Amino acid sequence: MIDKNTSSFNYPAQFGIFTGLIGGGLIIGTLISAGLWVMFTGNSVLTMGVDMLKPEYYYETMTLQAVSTLFYFFLPAFIFAAICYRKPAKFLGFNSSINMKQVLILIGILLLTFPLSGALAELNKIVPISAKLAAKFRSMEDTQTKAEAALININSFPRYIFSMIIVGILPGLFEETVFRGGLQNIFTRWFKGPVIAIIITAALFSLVHASYYGFLVRFALGIILGLIFYLSGNLWLSVLFHFLYNGFQVTVLYATHQSIAAGKNQKDIESNFPIWAGVLALIAIIYLLIKFKEISSLQKEKARVSDPDEIDFDFNNWQS
Repeated sequence: MIDKNTSSFNYPAQFGIFTGLIGGGLIIGTLISAGLWVMFTGNSVLTMGVDMLKPEYYYETMTLQAVSTLFYFFLPAFIFAAICYRKPAKFLGFNSSINMKQVLILIGILLLTFPLSGALAELNKIVPISAKLAAKFRSMEDTQTKAEAALININSFPRYIFSMIIVGILPGLFEETVFRGGLQNIFTRWFKGPVIAIIITAALFSLVHASYYGFLVRFALGIILGLIFYLSGNLWLSVLFHFLYNGFQVTVLYATHQSIAAGKNQKDIESNFPIWAGVLALIAIIYLLIKFKEISSLQKEKARVSDPDEIDFDFNNWQS
């Protein structure tokens, strides 16, 4: 099948346009966020970094989080697709064809990511690095943990719903659009195959989160998200998986806070798993991805028969 949604730009040029738009989005998003902060709070932008960690500015901070990621991620990716492709939504992978079996498999994979993530976190800790680097990374990790704790202080049900939107739904949509719909899409066509594209995109996805001790966990998550997108050709499934992953974390934080308020002992939300548990989880994830590939292939074929324009490109046939 020939890609009917081709671009007049070659892939290095597309990557240049894409990164340029990301840079512009960072500048514009930062300026707009600063202006909104002054308008919302009346405070100076000079104390914005400190003030955003204060509980009284929870809603303002979370709102700016949504606005900034809109400009950093979603808009640059969509504008890029609009510039380079005739059907931007189709290029990014926004296809409506979803099978409930796909969703059920994704839920199974989601549950298995937690023992895998716990094992990878343990593995990340035992990677040999210098004492100086270890101290620096630990300090950065502690600072980030404190910032996240201040930002995601889910002490009421309204905050739980608000956090589910800001931390669960929007990052799932915005980050998947830029990483899988944008970067991975470009790399897959540029390198004439998915392997390098998925690996590079997953590495960038993890690096953006700026956590050494969480690098392997997010890298593995990026690989899984990349495979979900590549095998299905449907960005909505990657968005759904990302949302479920984040949403589970938000729900655990809310439940943990409620337990503490009720006088119960706090449990570690990121409980570590032994490496052998991670290996077993990985084997099970691979099996489910094989099943996901089978169902997705049938789903894509069914979509082509019913509506040829529903999925109008095939990753296995590229055309510059």
